[in-house]
Amino acid sequence: MIETHKLEGVRSASPEETRERILVAARDVIGRKGKRGATTREIAEVAGVNEATLFRHFGTKEALLGACAQHFCGHLQLADVAAQLSGELAGDLLAMARVMLARFESLQDIIRWSLVEQEYDTDIFAQTAWRPQLAILAVLTEFMRRRVEAGEVRGEPQKLAMVFLGLVFMHALGRKKFPDSLLHRGDADAALRFYIDVFLNGVRNS
Repeated sequence: MIETHKLEGVRSASPEETRERILVAARDVIGRKGKRGATTREIAEVAGVNEATLFRHFGTKEALLGACAQHFCGHLQLADVAAQLSGELAGDLLAMARVMLARFESLQDIIRWSLVEQEYDTDIFAQTAWRPQLAILAVLTEFMRRRVEAGEVRGEPQKLAMVFLGLVFMHALGRKKFPDSLLHRGDADAALRFYIDVFLNGVRNS
């Protein structure tokens, strides 16, 4: 469970601090009660603000849920790592895969409520928070675009990014669900290197 504190009577916070408190509170309440059971009233209470403040920052419950998932997805950290990569392709992919795996494993609560409850299929939540990795996909797509232009890989950058992202995402889910399987037990790096080898080289003998 995310550790949160009710912050009643605290001195006036900056808008950024207030927004952060609301996001942390939303993650905590949704993690315990799901999207349907979480109310803006309880989220505001846990954050130590009133509902009017919550709505002033986020507008609607759905927008808050989307902002919560995107806030915690770690795409800025991945973008920082990707911006510093310019070396050997497999090594660069491994560096990004490590960041992604660590982030996905820390997002098990958000991933769970994003996948389990489907009542938000047609609204803003489906667009931004069903998969908190959507912002990460944009970072990966840009990485793949540069590598395609350099002639290192072939294909459509976004599709390549989606395949690579899917490998790491499913590994993160599988490590918790099937810890004793051949791919998930032991060193995570070994599995990531295997995925990268399959991604770059395929499995067919030529």
